[in-house]
Amino acid sequence: MIVCSCTVITDKELKQAAEAIKNEPGQGIVTPGAVFRYLGKRPKCGTCFPMIVHIIHAMAEKDRRGSGQ
Repeated sequence: MIVCSCTVITDKELKQAAEAIKNEPGQGIVTPGAVFRYLGKRPKCGTCFPMIVHIIHAMAEKDRRGSGQ
């Protein structure tokens, strides 16, 4: 699914970028801006940010459940 139609970022790319950022030394903080920077893109209209935040939070919740917290 395309999450950002301005820069054509898919949910798969978003999840891969978020996972890579999370696993960086010092545990990088996953934000929409960090995802765009990681992918070498710049946000344009910003209407995708709520969906990006939702996906990031869902991934974090899944990680918490998986780690037993």
